[in-house]
Amino acid sequence: MLGPLEKMKIHAFKDADRKRPATPPTFPVLINPESYGVEHAVEYEVDETVRATNGDESTTTLPYKKTPPNTFSCQLIFDASGILDGIRRPDVVAETERFKKFLLSVDSDTHDMKHFTLIWGTLIFKGRVTALNYKYKLFTPDGRPIRATAEVTFKGSFSDKLGELINNLLSPDLTHRRTVRAGDTLANLCQEVYGNLDYVQAVARVNELSSYRSLPVGRELAFPPIKVPTA
Repeated sequence: MLGPLEKMKIHAFKDADRKRPATPPTFPVLINPESYGVEHAVEYEVDETVRATNGDESTTTLPYKKTPPNTFSCQLIFDASGILDGIRRPDVVAETERFKKFLLSVDSDTHDMKHFTLIWGTLIFKGRVTALNYKYKLFTPDGRPIRATAEVTFKGSFSDKLGELINNLLSPDLTHRRTVRAGDTLANLCQEVYGNLDYVQAVARVNELSSYRSLPVGRELAFPPIKVPTA
C-alpha cells in the first residue's frame, strides 16, 4: 500500500553541526526528482606505484591515498504553467532566483557558505553545494521561460574526526584491531587505543555499528590511527 506523498526537503544551516538554521531554513521542492545519484570515490597516489610480487608474477598497484566525501546530484523541475501545482505564474525566473539565493548566498552572520541536509524518504545527505546549473525550456511568445530544470550537486561532509578515521582505515600497518570480549565497551576500547573518549561515535560509524553500547562478542573492530599535531 502506497503511503502519502512526501516531498524532498532541503534544510539550510549556518554551522557544520547543523544546530543553527539559516534564513530561510528550508526549501521544499515543487516536484520530487525522478532519480538522484550518489558518487563514491577513492583517491590513490598518482606519482608513484608500489610493485607487489605474487609468485612468479608481479603487478603494479596504486597506493591508497584517501577516501573523499560522497557527491550527491539530482535534477529538480521549476514550472510556471500551473500544470504541476495548479498555480500559474508569469515565468519561472523569480523561483529559480529564489532557489539560487537559498543555495549560493553567503550567510550574513558567518560570512560563509551554508551547510545543507537533504531529506527524502530513506535519504539523509549532509553536505555543501558545489554546482547549480539551470536549463530553461518552454517559453511564452515574448520569450519568458515557463519551465526550467536545475542540476544541483552537493559534496558530502562529515566531522574531521570521522574523516581522519576513514582516510586511515585502509592502512593495515597502522590500524589497530581489537576482538570484542565479554564486558568490552566501545568507550573502554577507545580509551585503551587512543587514551581518550573523543572518538567513540566516529569509531562506531567507521565499523558500521548500529549501537556502540552493546558490542557483539567476537566481532573484530578497526581503530584507525589518529595523527597527533606537533607543536
